[in-house]
Amino acid sequence: MNKLFFTLFFLLLTNLVAGQQKFTISGYIRDAVSGESLIGATIRVQEISNQGSTTNNYGFYSITLPAGSYTILAQYLGYRSREFKVDLKANYQQNILLEVASVQVEEVVISDRKPDEQVKSTQMSQVILPIEQVKTLPVLFGETDILKTVQLLPGIKSGGEGNTGFYVRGGGVDQNLILLDEAVVYNPGHLFNFFSVFNGDAIRNTTVIKGNMPVRYGGRLASVLDISMKEGNKEKLRAEGGVGLIASRLLVEGPLAQQKSSFMVSGRRTYLDVLANPFLKNTEQGGVPFSFYDLNAKVNYTLSRQDRLYLSGYLGNDKGSFDLSDGRFKADFNWGNKIAVARWNHLFSDKLFLNVSAVYNQYRFIFDSHFDNYSSKLDTGVKDASLKVDFDYYPSVRHTLQYGLHYTKHLVTPRTGTAQTDEGVDFSTDRVRRKQVHEAALYLSDDWNLSDRLALNLGLRWSGLRQTGPYTQFNLTPAGNLIDSVTYRANQKVKEYLTLEPRLSFRYSVTNSSSVKGGVSRNAQYLHLVSNAYTALPVDIWVPSSVLVKPQYSWQYTAGLFKNLKENQYEASVEVYYKTLENQLEYRDGYVPGPLNKDLEYEFVVGNGRSYGAEFFVRKNQGKWQGWLGYALARTTRTFPDLNKGKPFPARSDRRHDLSLVSSYKYHANWTLGGTFTYGTGQSVTLPERRYVIEDAVVYQYGARNGFRMQATHRLDVSATYQKKRDGWLQSSWTFAVYNLYGRHNPFFYYIDNEGSPYNNSLSIKAKKVSVFPFPIPSVTWNFSF
Repeated sequence: MNKLFFTLFFLLLTNLVAGQQKFTISGYIRDAVSGESLIGATIRVQEISNQGSTTNNYGFYSITLPAGSYTILAQYLGYRSREFKVDLKANYQQNILLEVASVQVEEVVISDRKPDEQVKSTQMSQVILPIEQVKTLPVLFGETDILKTVQLLPGIKSGGEGNTGFYVRGGGVDQNLILLDEAVVYNPGHLFNFFSVFNGDAIRNTTVIKGNMPVRYGGRLASVLDISMKEGNKEKLRAEGGVGLIASRLLVEGPLAQQKSSFMVSGRRTYLDVLANPFLKNTEQGGVPFSFYDLNAKVNYTLSRQDRLYLSGYLGNDKGSFDLSDGRFKADFNWGNKIAVARWNHLFSDKLFLNVSAVYNQYRFIFDSHFDNYSSKLDTGVKDASLKVDFDYYPSVRHTLQYGLHYTKHLVTPRTGTAQTDEGVDFSTDRVRRKQVHEAALYLSDDWNLSDRLALNLGLRWSGLRQTGPYTQFNLTPAGNLIDSVTYRANQKVKEYLTLEPRLSFRYSVTNSSSVKGGVSRNAQYLHLVSNAYTALPVDIWVPSSVLVKPQYSWQYTAGLFKNLKENQYEASVEVYYKTLENQLEYRDGYVPGPLNKDLEYEFVVGNGRSYGAEFFVRKNQGKWQGWLGYALARTTRTFPDLNKGKPFPARSDRRHDLSLVSSYKYHANWTLGGTFTYGTGQSVTLPERRYVIEDAVVYQYGARNGFRMQATHRLDVSATYQKKRDGWLQSSWTFAVYNLYGRHNPFFYYIDNEGSPYNNSLSIKAKKVSVFPFPIPSVTWNFSF
C-alpha cells in the first residue's frame, strides 16, 4: 500500500467522527489473579441501549462517546461483573481486572448479569468455549480434548468414532481454518487422530465460528477454530499438570519481570510404549510401536504502555513403526507440526490498535518402508512463512473498523519419494517438484450500529494466489504418456487467481433479550486436501491451487433467531443455512496410489456441492447445573460429471441427524459430575457390490458412490471429578471417567469378507463391521497445581 492510500483511508475514518466533541475510554481487561488477557469480554454503556464493545484477541477495548457522565459495565463469562462510573471530559484509560466468580455449595455465582453477546452482536454461528468447562467433560483415556468438545456443537460432525477430524455444515476436514496463536495447524491429530495436538493446560481461549466468518479470517470455506495459548501468570510462579492412563503433562508459568513480562511452558507425552514394552518385548507383538509428544511455550513482554511483544511456539510429533511377523515388511512413519510466532502490539492512540505477526509453521509426514529387497520413502507436507498486519479502529460507539493485510508464502510438497533395491537400483521423483505459491489478502470491515435495534457488519476481502517457478508443467495423453513439457524458472509467474469475497451480516433486536440475524458470505480456498477412501494410512496430501487445480469457492446464506431466557440464565438459538461449493476435488474412479513420478493433480476430478440444514441450540451457563443441548438436521451432496455417472451422491460429511447432550453438575463443594450423549446418522461410504474371480484374480465391482450407509452411532460418556482440599502448597483433584458406558459397537469402518469357495458354489460375501472401542473404557487422571 502506498502513502496516498493510507492518507485517503484515514481521512475517511476521520470524517466518520466529525461533529460533536467526543472522548475515548480504552484499556485492557484481564484476570485479576493471573493477569491473563480476557478475549471477548464485553463493555456496556448503561445509559445507551444496545451499545458497547468487546475486547479483541489481546484483551484491548475502546469506546468513543460524547462528553458526559456514564456507567460502564465490564462482563466476562465465569467472572464477576465490574461496574464503574466515569465523568468523560477527556480521553480516559481504564484497565479492568475481573475476578473469577466464587463457588459455593448452594449455588454457583457466575455474575449478576451475564454477557449477552449472542443476542447483541452481529456475529452468527459463534460459540466461545471456556477451557475450564471443557475440562469437566468425560473424554477418551482421560485426555482433555478441545476438538472432541467442538464436535458436540450442532452443525459440527465427527469424522468417526474417537476421531478428532470434523466436518462443519457439509464442508470437508480441510475446509476448517484451525489456528493456534494465529498459526495454521494443518494436522491437528495425534495417534491416528484419536487425540488432538492441543494440550488443554496450555489453552487460554477457544472460539468456534461455523459460518459467516469475519473478513479477517480467510483461506477456508467452512469454519474457524481460533485457539489462543496462555500468556503466563504475571503475578506468581505456579505449576499444574496431570497423570493419566496413557500420557502425563506439566505446565510451568510465572513472571519474568514483575508486571512487565511472563512465560508459560507446557509439555505432554504418551508413555504407553514405555510402560507396556517391557512386558511385550518377548511376545509376537514385540511392543507398542507408537508414541507422541507436544510442547507449547510462550513469552510476553510489555515494552511500554503502547507496545507489547509476544513470542510463542509449538512442537509436536507422532512416531511409530510396524512389521510383519515374517520380517519381510517393515515400516517407520512419523508426522508432526512446528510453529513459531512473533507478535507486536502497538497503540497509536486510544482508538487505533495495531498487531503485526510473523508466523512460521510446518507440517510434514514421512513414511519409510522396506519390503524384501525393495526400500522406499514417501515425504509430503506444507511449509509456510506469513506476515500479518491488522488494525482495530474505534471511531465512535457506533462503529468498529477492522482492516489489514495478510501474506503467506506456501511451499507445498504434495508427494515426493525415493526408492532403491539391494542391488543399488535407485529411483527418485525428479519430475515431481515442490509447489511454490504466494497467497495474499486485503480486508476491511465495519461493525456499524445504525440504531438501538439495527446493526450491520459490512466486510470485503480481496484475496489472491500466484504460483511461481521453478516448475515444470507436463502435458500428458489420457493414458498418462508424456507429450511435452513447459519449464518455468525461479519466481516466474505460472498461474494467478484473484477473488473478491464480500460478507454481510445484520442483527435486529426484537426485544432486549431476543434478536433476528442474517448473513451472506463468499469464501475462497487456495489449498486443498484430497482424501483417498481406499487407503487407511494417515497421509494428508495437501495440494495448492495451480495451473492444474482451481481454487474452491463457496456462498453461504444464514438466518437465525437468538434469545436469552430466565434473566439470561439460558441462551437459545435456531439457525438455518444454505451453502454452495465450487471446484471440489476427488480422486478419479478406480484411483489407487501409483507411480511417485506423476503429479497427483492429474488424478483429480472436479465437481460441485451443496449443503443445507437447520441447527437448534440451548445452553445454560449459570448455576449448579450447566451444559447444552444441540441438534442439527442437514443434507450434503456432491455432483461430479466424472463420478457416479454424473448423478448427485451423498458427501462423506452427510449426516441427516446429529444430536448431542452435554451436562455438568456441581454435586458438592468437592464433586463435579459430567456426562455427554451423542447420536448421529451413519457415515456414507463406497463399498463393492460384486466380486469376480477371473483366472485366479479377484476383480471388484463397486456400487454407487457413497451408496452404503454405515450404522448409526450413539454413545454415553460419564465422569466425576473430586476436588481435594488444599494440602499446604498442593492443590489436586481426581477425575474418574468411563468412555462408551454401555459398550455400543459403533462402526469405525467396514470391510468385505468371504467364506467358502467359488469353485463349489459355496462362496459367501459379507460386509463386516470393525469397532475400535466396542466396550466401556474407564480412566482415572490425577490433576495437580502448586
